[in-house]
Amino acid sequence: MSDFDAELIRLLGDERAAEVARARARERNLRASALTDATLAGVVLDAAEAGDRVAVRTVFGRALLGHITLVAQDGVVLEGPLGTSYLPFDGIASFRRPNGPRVAEPAGDRHPPRMATIAALLADLAGERPRVGVAVMGERTLLTGELRAVSADVLTITLADGPVYVAARQVSELTVLASG
Repeated sequence: MSDFDAELIRLLGDERAAEVARARARERNLRASALTDATLAGVVLDAAEAGDRVAVRTVFGRALLGHITLVAQDGVVLEGPLGTSYLPFDGIASFRRPNGPRVAEPAGDRHPPRMATIAALLADLAGERPRVGVAVMGERTLLTGELRAVSADVLTITLADGPVYVAARQVSELTVLASG
């Protein structure tokens, strides 16, 4: 083998090693970007699409288990043993996928595909007059009664002792109670 051939082989080897290092750096940069761009909506959307069972802890302190059936612009709908729960993102303190992947880093950087909002979903639901449990900031217990109306910023719920008007921004959970 000539000196020229040996030099060419060495140069090709160096170039291959440099390309592998560049590929690793690109992968590391993409992974770092995915971590910094992750959103709660994106992570929840990933779990919903995977069909994973989830555990949600609300800012009210309640723990809810179930499957996410819809991801809206500002929250999620969770189907669980207590019933159907409407949870604004602001009302979610933490979220787990107990049987999901063991990856610690969030990767969801997408936005919900639906333009629906929790208020719009609840406004549609109010016509059915369902029995609901509502977790409201500042209340010690759930408000339990009949959902009568929902507007842009207020929910009307009829309790045993009459109607209560709840500021929508203070609701961390509204669960349509399962019958039985």
